[in-house]
Amino acid sequence: MKIFFLLVLAIAVFSAEIDVKLYENADKESYYIDIEKQINIDAIQKIRDENIIKDEIAHLARLRDTALQKVQIDRYNIKELEKQNITMQEYYSAIAAAGLLQYKEEQNIKRISDMQYKLLVLRQLIERITVDEKPKLLSYQLQFAYYKLQQKNIDTKTLLRKTHKNELIHILVRALPSLKCDSIKTFNENIIAINENIAATHKEKILKQLQQEKAIIEENIGLEKIDKKVELANSNYQKNILKKAELQIQQSLCSLQNKRTTDFYKNLNEIEETVSLIDSNDKEIYLEQINIVKDMSKIKLGSTRQFFGATQEESKKVFMSFYEYLMSPLFIFNERPISLFSLFKAIALIILGFTIGMLYKRWIARLSRKWSDLSMMSVRLATNIGYYLIVIIFFMIAISSLGIDMSSISLIAGALSIGIGFGLQTVVSNLIAGIILMFERTIRIGDAIEINDSLHGVVTDMRIRSTTIRTFDNIDVIVPNSSFVQNNVVNWTMEDKIKRLHIPFSVAYDTEVEDVEKAIFDALNKSSLYFIHNDDDRMPRIRMTMMNSSSVDFELLVWIEWNSQLKNVSMKSDFLILIYNALRANNIKIPFPQLDLYIKQSISESIENGK
Repeated sequence: MKIFFLLVLAIAVFSAEIDVKLYENADKESYYIDIEKQINIDAIQKIRDENIIKDEIAHLARLRDTALQKVQIDRYNIKELEKQNITMQEYYSAIAAAGLLQYKEEQNIKRISDMQYKLLVLRQLIERITVDEKPKLLSYQLQFAYYKLQQKNIDTKTLLRKTHKNELIHILVRALPSLKCDSIKTFNENIIAINENIAATHKEKILKQLQQEKAIIEENIGLEKIDKKVELANSNYQKNILKKAELQIQQSLCSLQNKRTTDFYKNLNEIEETVSLIDSNDKEIYLEQINIVKDMSKIKLGSTRQFFGATQEESKKVFMSFYEYLMSPLFIFNERPISLFSLFKAIALIILGFTIGMLYKRWIARLSRKWSDLSMMSVRLATNIGYYLIVIIFFMIAISSLGIDMSSISLIAGALSIGIGFGLQTVVSNLIAGIILMFERTIRIGDAIEINDSLHGVVTDMRIRSTTIRTFDNIDVIVPNSSFVQNNVVNWTMEDKIKRLHIPFSVAYDTEVEDVEKAIFDALNKSSLYFIHNDDDRMPRIRMTMMNSSSVDFELLVWIEWNSQLKNVSMKSDFLILIYNALRANNIKIPFPQLDLYIKQSISESIENGK
């Protein structure tokens, strides 16, 4: 125990807590000024290394800038969509703006994920800091606060962008009837023309790449010029791909305007095929534009038409979006993102543990019916230990699946051990006593026991902390297991269930002993009381115990077989009634306490009386 306390003390000495005032304090600037003053004092006194001081100054300056940063986003001019007649270029620019908002939102989610990992590393460095790393503590604290503020700013920007994007989508849907659309024939002609340009530029790109490979093999001096030509050819090819994607998106908007559901989803599939050819960052931006158009279709077409009009690919996209929702972080615990899927998985593992534990109990119960030599106590021991072991194992697996550091649980267990040492001594004593009873098997289910003069009955249930005793008055009493270990316990049915009863009774002094024995034995033989009378070593006997002041005391000794169900068991009261009735039937007096007083006359009184 001393070693444990020393270990806890050591952990407390070589650990630190996160300084939340650096990023949660309302008056952060004044706190930063105090820190800056302290850094300058430490620099003058050379308390820490010069490089560490420089890092602290740089981190503090960066933290200040982040704290003073005003969170704002670039907003699209919605008035452009309030006109009566909206050109396709104006409408598409709004689609592109909404797609860019969605793209930046996705990028921010990735940035937050990266920051979350950095915060986790910094938290571990701070909370588990060693003596050698103590001089870097302030630097770690400033970096942690910087990423916390950055995370907060990004979350705010993400919320603003999401709100503006949703606003823009609804305005786009309302403005869709005002959009000027070309005919289907015009769109098809333009797409054919752009496909010809794509084929030509793709051919030019391949030719330039072949020239590039030839120049590399021949180590041609003009390789740099050829590289530039390859880049130019690829750039022209990508420009045509982007033009085709824009044209197809515009075509899908016109299909959506006229609610041509089949054409609309056909256009979406064609757009996705085109966008897959983009080899730059523009690919993700155009994918987000497609998502914006899909969001518009949910509002414009309605759920029913969208469901029946969507293709198999669209169903797959819906499934993937649902999967991404399940995998997205729901909340942060100890700098670790916890998703809805991970929560479901942990809960499912815990439920699975309880289910397997219950199946294990049933399996043990079936096994005990096949093996009749297994005692009830052995079955209960195997059942309880196996059940709790299975539940604990699955609980630990569930905790690990959430990504929670098991060292945190070990610290909690250490704190609990201190509580056990001071406040849970009685509980622990009962638990240990329960384990001892289960392994020693000195008390088993079904045993008739007597703890004291007022508590005796049959054991009906044994658990790890307490034992249930059902008294002969059919009252269930919960007894802590430590009572069985610390006190004397009489077990009437531990080894042999045959026990001897002592029934005392008394008769008057003028009674013959033979008459008493004959009356009692005749009554026993004629009675229906259950006792052992066919065993020569355990036949009923009567013996004299004392010649008392008012009576001659006897004792009837009979052997009975104890039954835990208390059926057909003759108890002491039954034999007393039999003795009482037998003595009365044979006119044998049953004495009661009495005192005879004899007065002896003196000689003088006798003479006077004689006169």
